[in-house]
Amino acid sequence: MVNLMKQLLKRTVLLSVLGLLAACTMDKAGCDPRAMRDAGLLTKMNCDFSGSYDARAKDQETKLANEKQTNALLRSALASMENKNNLLKASVEQRRAEVTSISRSTGAYLRQLEKSSAGNKAVTDKINAAKAKLAALEKTPPTDPKALESQISQLRNEVEELQKSSIN
Repeated sequence: MVNLMKQLLKRTVLLSVLGLLAACTMDKAGCDPRAMRDAGLLTKMNCDFSGSYDARAKDQETKLANEKQTNALLRSALASMENKNNLLKASVEQRRAEVTSISRSTGAYLRQLEKSSAGNKAVTDKINAAKAKLAALEKTPPTDPKALESQISQLRNEVEELQKSSIN
């Protein structure tokens, strides 16, 4: 009887050690909750005990924060461009200030998008096209409101194309 108890205790300890070792082998990529729906209880516990669920959640939160920042920059850039009607009616100094504002906000959005889409050739090409339109806008004299309107419209179209392609 005592011998049976010792064997049972040894097996329990061995299984516990193996369980702990298995928990250490789980990585956050292997612990995707969507892929884990059909996984067994032990596998799910391993993901939980190894901290993979928490690490994955933190990664997703970081990604969400970056996307929110990019979205805020996009909204700022588009809001600056929406002021083009005021730009047409404004004095030369006001036009210069508006063009500077558009340039800053759009430039910040393009830089953020460039960081987040590194390696994506199609998006990089569109970013470069938008940068060219931004440079053309900056070179447009503020004394020509129709040219400014045209440049801002072209830049808005480029930014909207970028937004669509970066979402997909």
